[in-house]
Amino acid sequence: MGILDKAKERATHLADQAKEKLDDVKEKRKVDELLDDLGRIVYRQRTDRADPGDEAEITRLVGELEALEAEGAEVLPVVAPPEPAAPPSGEPLPPPPTPE
Repeated sequence: MGILDKAKERATHLADQAKEKLDDVKEKRKVDELLDDLGRIVYRQRTDRADPGDEAEITRLVGELEALEAEGAEVLPVVAPPEPAAPPSGEPLPPPPTPE
């Protein structure tokens, strides 16, 4: 493989990476816009200014967010459950509950 072939391969690889990054940014922006719209509707509802079509719009927005999430978009950050605090007496923690 010649130098030009290597340079072309590297340029193609960099272009692919740039396209992926751009797609990620567009996806994140779309998620943020949908969440903003959803928040505005909820605020309207909670302040007694709801519109008649709010429930249908909420359903549409949630559907779009679920579709993006199914495609791999991060809609909400994954939050790990909090670690249990150690008992004050220094006793060991009880075992976690077993699923039934």
